[in-house]
Amino acid sequence: MGKSVRLMLLALLGLLDACGGSTDYSAAPSGGGGSNSAIVQGTWTGSFTVTGSPSSSVIYAAIAQNGFAFFYDQNGVIYVLPQFTGSTSLTGTLTAFAPAGFSFSNGTNRETFAVTATVSSSNISGSFTGNGETGDFSLTPFTSFNANPSIVAGNWQGFYLGSGSAALAVTVQSGGAFVGTDSNGCNLNGNITQVVSGGTVSQVPPALFDVSLDSTGSGCLGQLSGLAFESNTDASGLFGGTTGTYYYIGVSNAAGAFIAELKVQ
Repeated sequence: MGKSVRLMLLALLGLLDACGGSTDYSAAPSGGGGSNSAIVQGTWTGSFTVTGSPSSSVIYAAIAQNGFAFFYDQNGVIYVLPQFTGSTSLTGTLTAFAPAGFSFSNGTNRETFAVTATVSSSNISGSFTGNGETGDFSLTPFTSFNANPSIVAGNWQGFYLGSGSAALAVTVQSGGAFVGTDSNGCNLNGNITQVVSGGTVSQVPPALFDVSLDSTGSGCLGQLSGLAFESNTDASGLFGGTTGTYYYIGVSNAAGAFIAELKVQ
């Protein structure tokens, strides 16, 4: 990978179908194997390492049971995982997307890997291989929002992680519908809906939301779907660590994906 994942990891240590509809999880590949006993819906954090790199990256993940699941690093690379079905093992395809406007060292913005993982309600540990690389990741649950999760109506402003100064702003209604624009000239409209049950023991309800988004305009990504989570923390540092209410949105389709951090103004 480039703006490879190796280089991104090294640099780190020098540190949402159409609106109003339900999220389309068809882009999330299925996993399989094991007995049905692992409840993993919620937010997670952990580490990610590519073999041969002396450093590891802090990563954050959002998982909907039998739905969309992803983790991302602070350089804005988003990794779409297979569906977690309750199984204690996971096999399938991990798809990595470069930040919008960037590409990996092979000139593409998308790479796929074979992934396997052991899964429990307290830990997800996996490895992946492909494109001449191997890597490992480990995740544990964390509480991203220390209050009652909700959709806060108003103006949300933020940035696409890993895309330089590319910014976006949306106006969100109390029911979750939103419209907005970004600095790439794309028009954004969609819907965000709270996931109200099904989290791990420490995350009921999790600060988790289904997202559908349409990004229209020249060079824009079109219809995307995924997840968001609410947080008290400016984990990326894009807002100078200011205390506030943040939403991290990870969405994808077959052609592209992004992770964005937005702060309620």
